[in-house]
Amino acid sequence: MTRRKKPAPVLVTYPGRRWRRSRPNALRRIWRLPLLVFHLLLAYPLAIWTCARKPAPDASSYRAFAWWSRQALRILGIHLRVDGVLPKKPVLVAANHVSYLDILALSTLIPGRFVAKKEMRAWPFFGIMGEWLGTLFIDRGDVRASQRTMGQASEILSAGTSVIFFPEGTTSDGRGVGDFFAAPFESASRTGAATSPVALRYEDVLHPGQPDALCPFIGEDSLFGHLWRLAAAAPLTLRVEFLPALAPELGRRKLAAMAQSAIAEALQRMEQGASVTYLHDPRRRPLRDAWAAWRRSHGG
Repeated sequence: MTRRKKPAPVLVTYPGRRWRRSRPNALRRIWRLPLLVFHLLLAYPLAIWTCARKPAPDASSYRAFAWWSRQALRILGIHLRVDGVLPKKPVLVAANHVSYLDILALSTLIPGRFVAKKEMRAWPFFGIMGEWLGTLFIDRGDVRASQRTMGQASEILSAGTSVIFFPEGTTSDGRGVGDFFAAPFESASRTGAATSPVALRYEDVLHPGQPDALCPFIGEDSLFGHLWRLAAAAPLTLRVEFLPALAPELGRRKLAAMAQSAIAEALQRMEQGASVTYLHDPRRRPLRDAWAAWRRSHGG
């Protein structure tokens, strides 16, 4: 009988009073929204310089977008906790989908091209940025168009670039995983690339394992309304777990089923919870502690 491993502690880098960190606060909008607007404006010259005039995004394009995404997540108070082994070779990345923030998080970890629904092309900012970064916009209502898009994904994988997609085809509340479409996994079978399942969970730092209610972008949510809510949110942890890769020989249907099962099990493990470990004691006073340490070292 094998023992189940105890969940690892969540390392939280948020010093300060717990009650101040655990609830939304409209005052956060006073500094977050201006910073976010400035950061959005900064994205255009950055994208034009690194992406817009190239036939396809290159390493500098991915690095620039990764930097921009990291700063955007920091402004919104979202900190990443990454588990598992990041893929070193080009892979087909299949992740559960909670929000457009998933794209920002994964872009900081994996240089690659995203597959997104065609409706995102009309979004302000995200649409044009997606085009410049070589996003493949898929029309799920048009079978032939979808097949052409996945054919492009196969060509990108064969050329040595990872492809990142969300096989649920829609977002969820983060509590579970919907059914995976099998068709996109054909790209892995066709090119011989491994499939890397990735589990995403947004959670309150004081309630590890429990999904956050503000981050999911579902239903009739509007982009601006969602950002307005997030601007007041308490700091969050986005847990990103890279699961063992799946061999392309399994075929698209089995790949879809196994990826879905692996992600669902990972989310269940997260729900079991883990202790919160603050990297800095919220009650610590750095200047007083430094003075006390100096006195002790000098015999005071």
